[in-house]
Amino acid sequence: MSEPSGPTVRRRRLGSELRRLRERAGLDQAAAAAHLECSTSKISRLEKGQGLAKVIEVRSLLDLYEVTDDAERAKILEVHKAAAEVGWWEQAEYEAVLPSGLSVYVGLEYDARAVQTWELGLVPGLLQTADYARAVHAARSPDDVDRLVEVRMQRQRRLTASPPLDLWAVIDESVLRRTIGGPSVMAEQLTALADAARQPNITIQVYPARKDVHPGLRGAFSLLEFGPSDPRIGYVDSPAGETFLEKDRQIRSLVYTLDRLKAGALDPEKTAALLETAAKEK
Repeated sequence: MSEPSGPTVRRRRLGSELRRLRERAGLDQAAAAAHLECSTSKISRLEKGQGLAKVIEVRSLLDLYEVTDDAERAKILEVHKAAAEVGWWEQAEYEAVLPSGLSVYVGLEYDARAVQTWELGLVPGLLQTADYARAVHAARSPDDVDRLVEVRMQRQRRLTASPPLDLWAVIDESVLRRTIGGPSVMAEQLTALADAARQPNITIQVYPARKDVHPGLRGAFSLLEFGPSDPRIGYVDSPAGETFLEKDRQIRSLVYTLDRLKAGALDPEKTAALLETAAKEK
């Protein structure tokens, strides 16, 4: 099966390649910024794949980095051309309602091979029903709610794409007891979770409420995995904004926390039974 390769992952690869060429030339980001007459933060964002340089800027950087081989230059410019494609989440109607950090996350999720997530307060977005998602965003204007729900539903198409996204979700039991949108909406959501848990590419575990202090109490997060040559990325959403984690020690910490949460959670079979029982109780 081929790996997903959308514009976000291509931008990351382009950025990584530009960073490699800069370092090969013995230059720092300040030198690249001075050459383009821009800020060092712009160079940093480009090298992280969080933006896209104009083709004239890429050519100029290749000149600065003394990339003279025609084949090597052509390869970089071809990657830039592919990275310039627009993802569905970058369309005007969605960009208007998505915070910039969340837009980046949706693009990364689209390109990911697998996502592991821990949720402390809400059903994971990839598993929300339309009515549940609508209730979550009820404080927004009706038009914004419609678009945000559309984003949720669009994201979920990755779960049935070819190849499908592998999802492993560990959910705190309090999420099941929190009646978002009223009893009927919540019952439908719990039934949908039970149905999703039967899919071969989806694993759901519930972390029991009876447990005392545990590593997930610090907040929700996700870990995204890509192709063999692409590093994993951690994502934390908080009231202060979205944070992306890429350093090895940060990723190791997330992996360790997820492993502890998985070990303390109900196994998938017991989780499915709990979800079915909870749906009937609503």
